[in-house]
Amino acid sequence: MYETYKGYEIRVRWNDETFGFDFSVRDENGREIARSEASYFYDSNALKAAKEAVDQKMNEK
Repeated sequence: MYETYKGYEIRVRWNDETFGFDFSVRDENGREIARSEASYFYDSNALKAAKEAVDQKMNEK
């Protein structure tokens, strides 16, 4: 799954090793700014966590 959120690219994908969904977040230059530490049972939970990571990153600026 791919989504753009507040200018950041979020990718959620299935991880066969952990049997769950992982996310990664990249900025407009393609640099990774966040990655899930744990896998999520539902893709919607991984997407929600990714959006929270973006919001947190934006609050740090």
